Parts: sequence; structure tokens; C-alpha cells
Amino acid sequence: MTFYSPIEIRFRDLDALGHVNNAVYLSLVEQARIAYFRQIIDKNHDWKKFGVLIARNEINYFNPVHIDDHVECGLNLIKLGTKSMEYSFEFRILKDGKQIKAADGKFVLVCFDPIKQESAPVPELWREKITAFEKRDERPQS
Repeated sequence: MTFYSPIEIRFRDLDALGHVNNAVYLSLVEQARIAYFRQIIDKNHDWKKFGVLIARNEINYFNPVHIDDHVECGLNLIKLGTKSMEYSFEFRILKDGKQIKAADGKFVLVCFDPIKQESAPVPELWREKITAFEKRDERPQS
């Protein structure tokens, strides 16, 4: 993974069994995705003028996450297309010096022009910034 974001587990994220509900993971991926774009693209990007839509989500579950777990979500670019971006993600629990995989998956984003209400090409500036970030030499693992 090229980017990691810490994830705070809230009480409302839990189900009756006391672990993060399966449906919540996609919201947690969204948190990591926004952190990624804020760091890579622009901290103050106006998503109302130009943004992305989710075209596809895929997730696999391995180990439950509980409220007191220290969790992070990693993202990694798989493919940068003309109008779309495909990423993989991984949730890991950090416990006793170990990294325990909680879940992983993929998502596809499509660039979207909300004014024209249609898909749009990935902006060249985004392409440059994402490519530069993803191709950096050795990235520290948090």
C-alpha cells in the first residue's frame, strides 16, 4: 500500500456482536480516500465543482474489528484510466507489534462534472500528482 490513514472506530460503527458492522467498512474506506485526496490532490478541493463517483466496490472480510482496536486503512492505485481510477485497500489492526489483516478489497472511481452531470476525464493535474505520489521510492509503513 502506498498510503495509510488511521481510522477511528466509533461506538455507532458496531453491531450487536460488538464488532464493526460489515456495511460500515465502505464508509471507513471513504474516510481514507478523502484523506488520500486531501494529501495528494488538494486539501481545499471543492468537490461540488468537480469530483468522483463510486462505480464499483468489492470487499473481503478476514478478522473482526472492535471498538478499542487501533486500525488503519491503506490505499494503493491499481490503474489510472482516462476517466476512472481503480484502487485496492486494506484494513489492518495494529496490536502488540503485529499487523492483523481485517479486510481488503477494491474500488473504482469515475471522475464526474456535477455542472454538466456527466463523467469527465481525470484532470491532468490530478494525474501528475497521483502518478508522482504512487511512484515515490521506498515509502515508510506506519
